[in-house]
Amino acid sequence: MNTREAANPVISLHGDALPSAPREMHTEATTVNALSERVFRTLVLVVCGWSLIEAPLELGGAEVHGGLLALLVSKLVVVGTGLAAVAKARFARGIFAFLCGASVLAIAPALPMEFIHSFAIAIFSSIECFGKAACVIAFAAASSREKPSRGQ
Repeated sequence: MNTREAANPVISLHGDALPSAPREMHTEATTVNALSERVFRTLVLVVCGWSLIEAPLELGGAEVHGGLLALLVSKLVVVGTGLAAVAKARFARGIFAFLCGASVLAIAPALPMEFIHSFAIAIFSSIECFGKAACVIAFAAASSREKPSRGQ
């Protein structure tokens, strides 16, 4: 290196200098992963919101004191686990998906009888069932995407 090069170092904008942080490669797989994560988080928030919307309907035929406490605890569990899943707390996503799946298995067989008994309640239950089933499917899709390892 001559004295002129030492006095005036030139840094090219074409990649001569090393970046201070590793660059993240945006591929089709990372785009799909981001989309599936967004869909899952959106569905979690929809399920939590719908759970709160239909709470007064669930209390309608229950004993006031015991039913209110059970309803409050169940809504706290669903909304708390859902918010933890959105915040990506460890195990919360799987637990929320399990709660949704168990709820779908409990609601779906009773839907035909609900349509006979009360059409309005059956519609609310159907929306809840479809939302929770979509959440389980979105969780499965988001979880099935293989995360790239740090060595690659």
